[in-house]
Amino acid sequence: MASVGRGRQAKLSIPWEGMRELFHSWSGKGDLFAGLAAVLGNDEFQRWTPRDVERRAHRVLFENCLLSLQRMPVRTRDWLAVIPVHSQVAQVTSPSLQGRIDWAATRRSGWPPSQFMGRARQRSSDETLLSVLRWTVERMLLVYRDSRYVRYRSENSVERQLAALDELVERPELQQVEPVVPDAAMIKDLQRSGARWRVVAELADVLRREETRDLIALAKAQIAPDPKMGSALFHLGVFGIVLRVLRAGGHNPISLRPILGGAKGAAYEMATDGQTWHLWFEAADLWAEYGKVEPYVEAARGLKNPGRTKSPDILLVNRARRRALIIECKYSEKGDYIREGYEQVLTYLTEARTSMIDAGEAFVVAPGEMVSTASTGLTHSGPVTFCAPEHLEVELKRAFAQLQE
Repeated sequence: MASVGRGRQAKLSIPWEGMRELFHSWSGKGDLFAGLAAVLGNDEFQRWTPRDVERRAHRVLFENCLLSLQRMPVRTRDWLAVIPVHSQVAQVTSPSLQGRIDWAATRRSGWPPSQFMGRARQRSSDETLLSVLRWTVERMLLVYRDSRYVRYRSENSVERQLAALDELVERPELQQVEPVVPDAAMIKDLQRSGARWRVVAELADVLRREETRDLIALAKAQIAPDPKMGSALFHLGVFGIVLRVLRAGGHNPISLRPILGGAKGAAYEMATDGQTWHLWFEAADLWAEYGKVEPYVEAARGLKNPGRTKSPDILLVNRARRRALIIECKYSEKGDYIREGYEQVLTYLTEARTSMIDAGEAFVVAPGEMVSTASTGLTHSGPVTFCAPEHLEVELKRAFAQLQE
């Protein structure tokens, strides 16, 4: 998986153009969370699911909600005092005396009367405002619970405000309406409904952005600020660059499976010049798929603790012509951590040369802040290149063209 060094993380760039290429075939945040979980799924300390990724994203979202929460009431009764209530006089029919009786209308229905006709004042709440309020409160409480699930603690305590919201959502005034995700017009209506409702509008506007179909905006707001999530975004962005290079070259990669954690086999397949290439995303089951045993597995059979085998982040392979491109993503500000990528890709390349390919090239891709220019070293197993995402497009075109010769 794309690696991130330990300790404080500098603000490192993400290849957003590659992300945009990948998002063309994704329909919503569920695909984004699933893709990130697929990258993080190789974490030896945790098995990631899309729901785990969503919880991490909610940690960032909760931080974005704090200013609004701090201005909210700490008592439920203060909320009930501002719920808008309207009253109107309505015609009613009742078997007993209620309200103001219309005796003339009652007499016309027969005497002695079995029903009494009259008028009564009925109170009702603004259903739209309450529906938006219910959605906002329920969503806010979910985000809060998720932020606690990942052991997040904010220095700015809003426990009393959240407790008031927890009580408010159980009130009949909110339970009698269905929650509604607000649109821009509803947000404006809330803003015009008073000072307290302006705070609700502000909070609802922050929360509803997670429902956007603009996955770039969502990733920038809730994923990229988290260093661990940033490394997964980097990996996905690099994969998107590979797809863009192939498509720009007139090739047509066909998706074989979604980008999901635990999914097996190549992610894309493409035919060019009568040959089939397979594009792998997290090539963990590569050797089993090809019916071969990885050399490391053979070498480590005698070890009591052989550890986990490692695999390329991204692999483009032609089994018939025995050619391959290998890519390892290193999202870190630590030079020694990035340099470890050389040993990794050289191992992958050397192992592949033993029984799977006859020629190949490998790349270690790190953030642009850490790589000033692409540089290549020639080894017995094949060329190894350090580069940034901005260099990768040119390097891949060159390498792929050479492997097709």
